[in-house]
Amino acid sequence: MKFTEEQKKVFNFVKFDSNHGIIDAVAGSGKTTTIIESASLINPKNNILFCAFNRSIRKEIQNKFIEKQLDRIVVKTMHALGYDILKSNSKLKYNLDNKKFNKIIDEVIKVNPENLINSLLKINQIDPAPTDKTEKEQLKKYLYFIKNVLLDIINKYRLTLTKDSFEEFKNVIIHFNIFGEFKTSSKTFDKELQCYYEINKYILNKGIEFATRQSLIDYTDMLYLPYLWKLYPVRKFDLLFVDECQDLSNSQIAVALKYVKKDGRILSVGDPFQSIYGFAGADIESYNRLKGIPNTVRLSLSKCFRCPNDVIELAQNFREDIYPYQDKIGIIEKIDFEEVVEKVKKGNLIISRLKTPLLDLLFVLLNKEIKVEVHEDDVKDILNSIRFLFSKEELRQENIEPILEDARGRNIYFIEKNSKDIDDLEDREIYVVREIELLDAKLDLVKKQLSRHIEVDNINELLKKIENLISSSEDAVKLSTIHRAKGLENETIFILDFDLLPLYRDDQKEWERMQERNLKYVALTRTKKILYLVNSRKFELESNSSSLFDEIDWIE
Repeated sequence: MKFTEEQKKVFNFVKFDSNHGIIDAVAGSGKTTTIIESASLINPKNNILFCAFNRSIRKEIQNKFIEKQLDRIVVKTMHALGYDILKSNSKLKYNLDNKKFNKIIDEVIKVNPENLINSLLKINQIDPAPTDKTEKEQLKKYLYFIKNVLLDIINKYRLTLTKDSFEEFKNVIIHFNIFGEFKTSSKTFDKELQCYYEINKYILNKGIEFATRQSLIDYTDMLYLPYLWKLYPVRKFDLLFVDECQDLSNSQIAVALKYVKKDGRILSVGDPFQSIYGFAGADIESYNRLKGIPNTVRLSLSKCFRCPNDVIELAQNFREDIYPYQDKIGIIEKIDFEEVVEKVKKGNLIISRLKTPLLDLLFVLLNKEIKVEVHEDDVKDILNSIRFLFSKEELRQENIEPILEDARGRNIYFIEKNSKDIDDLEDREIYVVREIELLDAKLDLVKKQLSRHIEVDNINELLKKIENLISSSEDAVKLSTIHRAKGLENETIFILDFDLLPLYRDDQKEWERMQERNLKYVALTRTKKILYLVNSRKFELESNSSSLFDEIDWIE
């Protein structure tokens, strides 16, 4: 392979310099190739650790190192590194339970420590012991809201390594926009937040107690507890590669830096314009924090090997300094949602900012008997979206066909009931039309699969057959959110709801709006040749211009 001058500069820096380095690598600039080649130039006596962003990247990088006979290089995710620190500092075996804090919060809501839950209910004028059916439903919904907020807070609190003070706590809440602008500007916000602050402390202490006494941890504990308990790894390294450094949380950076020798080097790689995980607790300044480590030299990879020229021109609206490695002809075409099924081919990648358009398309493709592949973590959600259409008894019932019409009627009732929470009448109608259409697509899929698998006794068994339709397959159409598509590439990319990107909301913080722009940049730069920009669906509503007057023929 012929390397660019920028890549050669990186190689020389790694081989001959002694400073830390940070590589600003635009999308498709061959950063993985650059890292692998750089590692091969380092003295074999030096210990090297590569910090991978996730498990799939870890597997990919590890295989490439093995191919280059560099299997001496350790490749691990940040979570695995944190877990290794915990494990090496304890004689006990830690057990993973990622629902640990769900259980703690359920108990907190039940026990109501120091009457804090009741205080929240009082501030929000909700009766803690209602007798009226409507008020009972209101209480149930609000307790569900509290649980989700507390889960979000306890996770962000640990990922950001927030100090134990009300002001620091408040800063985290406001930064992540956990309650929205309307709530944070209310007169009772500080009073309500004080309750959440005290409840979070209680939950955190319970979580630490579970880790200490029962060796029970969740994934975020793997990053947080080594910091809290001031633990260090047994083995440290001469050189640390940090991948995707624009999307790391404070707790991830803290774990990584514990593995570097005092006289060791850090080589970070990332693209600040691909920072998209702020919503999940990543520090939006993580790239700049690593760049700000003393004696850090900035290097760049600005040539994109992946994308054709016309796609690069679109990407330059978001990042001006991305350039094509060489002239490359591509195709960009704007199409409507309904045209996707006609144009999509085996192996193509379809991406979307939101899951809803993907779900709409998924059932259309399956009903057209087109193989589909979704991320393994999304398979369960898709199957549950079908499973939840039926009662537990219906899922086990042997005679399936009579169930389907009952399920349809019942679910339409719930759709129309839920729509009443939407104030705008047109939005409400669109919601009903879209949800009923999706409901029918799910039920059609069940009917079709039922006719194909006559040996199946019930819907639970049928769902196992449907699972096979959406699992990994080489000739399948791949569906992914833009977040999950980061790091992927394909000859042909479809971007759903492109006309709605960036996806701005009125209550977004400036950093959230910037990350929405980054998501559009990430989406555009996945293609190697053909790019379809898919318009959002337009739903036709029934005209309300006529009335009963028009139906009466005796009035002229």
